[in-house]
Amino acid sequence: MKKSEKSDVIAKMQTRFKGSEAVFVVHQDKMTVTETENLRKQLRDVSSTYLVSKNTLARLAIEDTDFRCILPHLSGQTALVFSKDITSSAKVICEYASKSEDKVVIVCGGYGGRLLSASEVKTLSRLPSMNELRAKIIAVVQTPAQRMATLLQAPACQIARVLKGYSKK
Repeated sequence: MKKSEKSDVIAKMQTRFKGSEAVFVVHQDKMTVTETENLRKQLRDVSSTYLVSKNTLARLAIEDTDFRCILPHLSGQTALVFSKDITSSAKVICEYASKSEDKVVIVCGGYGGRLLSASEVKTLSRLPSMNELRAKIIAVVQTPAQRMATLLQAPACQIARVLKGYSKK
């Protein structure tokens, strides 16, 4: 790879680091192209990007970001997952890693300048995603209004039944 190409790759990676809420470091081994594309598609569905990169270029790209904490873990066959929704991405990675027969191993993650261990990433994967939390909040807000409407309608329905009964006589 030429020096100009390397600087372009570093610039693109810096943009991804700066635009991400979280970054996960994953070791991959003996994955087929189909398996890699399947994982990429699943991550794309949750607004994340899976990138296999050279560790040297990743180290250079990470310098001026909040994810410097993951630097010591960039070794071996490394892939980076750039995430905009930390819990959804953690769910996809953990689920894939558990089914992959050690082809994918979660090493660590970075979030807000803090290093996340593999066990913390697994804990994150068990939390509800942002969309699930929003749905729960909406349900909590809507429930009292629905109950109130039901209560207010009940007497009106009973009065209508009573009035129907009198009109038949």
